[in-house]
Amino acid sequence: MESLDIEELYRAAERSRLNAFESARQDSLKRLQNSLDEIGTSYRGSVTQAQTAARISALGQEEKLAASGLSSGGSYTAPTSGYTETARVASDNNLRSNLNTLSAARLQQEQEARNASNTEIAQARQSYENSAAEIRMQQAQAQINQYNTDREYNYNVRVTAYQQAMQRWQTYGIVLPADASILGVPAGTRTASSAYDNAKLALERWKALL
Repeated sequence: MESLDIEELYRAAERSRLNAFESARQDSLKRLQNSLDEIGTSYRGSVTQAQTAARISALGQEEKLAASGLSSGGSYTAPTSGYTETARVASDNNLRSNLNTLSAARLQQEQEARNASNTEIAQARQSYENSAAEIRMQQAQAQINQYNTDREYNYNVRVTAYQQAMQRWQTYGIVLPADASILGVPAGTRTASSAYDNAKLALERWKALL
């Protein structure tokens, strides 16, 4: 009787589940990287918008001050009044505050994306470990079943061989040389002997166990 290679079957199942976990992990990392790229792109766009808005606001303020005969100060000139200096400082502070807010939002979004990825990977790992434990239990039970099946098969083979040897003993009246080792009695032993009676009893006991 050909037995299945149970260990190899379950090793293959283990490899399949491990590959599934690794695939899930890689997919999660790819999604994380895509999310981080999108967050970075959105952040840079928002920074550009904030800087552009601040510049437009500053230009508008300069035009208003110029109409009043004042100047907020260019790259090489100083503001002409305390009011214009205060206005420029307020504009700079507002831009800095907006940039800080954008930076904090980006960091929070990145952390949330990493947390989501870590959770996905942890769940995939837990699923893999649970299935691996289940596989090991199934493997142990399958090996027990295989052992019992093999033992029953071998027992049946021995009983059948013994029964056939007994039939030949009865037919020929003596134990044939080829049957001596099967029956456990010397070749040439006749049926009119206690050995024959004992062999018949042994056969009946074995058949009762089938």
